[in-house]
Amino acid sequence: MENSNEFWANVSMVVASPVAITAGIAKGTYDASTNNGPFREGFGTAASPIMKAAKEFGNEHGTTMTKGMVTGAAGALGARILRTGLRHLKI
Repeated sequence: MENSNEFWANVSMVVASPVAITAGIAKGTYDASTNNGPFREGFGTAASPIMKAAKEFGNEHGTTMTKGMVTGAAGALGARILRTGLRHLKI
């Protein structure tokens, strides 16, 4: 599990990418239409910080997210086992 935080960094980037793309398109279009600079520059100015922040969030909180996923899965499995067991128990 040496690269588990890199996994969560990539997951966080994928989750944040729609927001980053939307912000980049809006800023790039505005810059290009008002002669403030090329579209590509405006897009990068808006999208890059969002993606960078998402990656840093994933790196920083990857262990916590892993623990949450494992705990949630164990709880769901335990509840299912308990529910199935109670169906067969006649009280």
